[in-house]
Amino acid sequence: MCALQQERIGAFWIISASVAYGLMPIWTVIGQTNGLTTEFILFFRFGATSALLLIFALLKRIPVRLPKAKLLQFLFLGGILYTIQSFAYLESLKHIQAALSVLLYHIYPVIVTFAALAFFKERIQTKTLLALALCIIGLIVILQIPHSITLNYLGVALSLVGALFYGLYVIFSQSITRDCHSIVASFYVCLFAAFVMLFGALYSPLGIPNFLEISLSGIIALLGLTLFSTLFAMLAYFLGMPKIGITKTAILGMIEPLVAVVLSLWILGENLSALQYFGAFLILFGSLLLCIRH
Repeated sequence: MCALQQERIGAFWIISASVAYGLMPIWTVIGQTNGLTTEFILFFRFGATSALLLIFALLKRIPVRLPKAKLLQFLFLGGILYTIQSFAYLESLKHIQAALSVLLYHIYPVIVTFAALAFFKERIQTKTLLALALCIIGLIVILQIPHSITLNYLGVALSLVGALFYGLYVIFSQSITRDCHSIVASFYVCLFAAFVMLFGALYSPLGIPNFLEISLSGIIALLGLTLFSTLFAMLAYFLGMPKIGITKTAILGMIEPLVAVVLSLWILGENLSALQYFGAFLILFGSLLLCIRH
């Protein structure tokens, strides 16, 4: 198969993954409006995904056993960093518009860049400074809510906390997952996150709902979030990235927030002001520059 055809196939998988990830806030809001708690949504998502990944690994005869030291690292990665970022991001959707939350959350490349500059002594390039300036200005602009709307600062804070911990997750995952098969790494991240969210669901005021009492819309949201926006998205990403490389993957990955914002405006009936659209452009363009800064 020629290189061009391989690249097209890889681009198809990455675009598919980005669209699937972009649907995540839509599934979440539908589930929340149908009475499902964020804790239960995440427990179901991570629990079902880890089980399906384990089945996939066994069918492909991919070894899943890891040393205890590596398991502790994955406990930190999945049970703490990934769990906090997922919960904060999804919980923010209860307090602010999904489109706004998505845009705030995608400020995480700024966090990764600052960490790279501070701890890994990367050289500061002119393009990097420009990208950081665009993201910060965009963040300030997008928070200029019309006076007729009350801004929920808890939702803003939760979305930014999600961005912070996802940035930390990206930084630490580079070293922790370096020697692991991508399926195995995803399995343990989801497994430990599922255990943590199980306790969260059990001790939440509403507890774990009776499956027979979940509405059809809630069931569809859970299945869509788990099968399409998590399992399929993960596998599509892993199938596509080796074929087109990190830089092109990062570029096509910016489709995710665009899909999330457009669908939030369309399906959920949300709206942003003209000034916020400009701020959104600055954030997305700045994040794109940061993703391809090398």
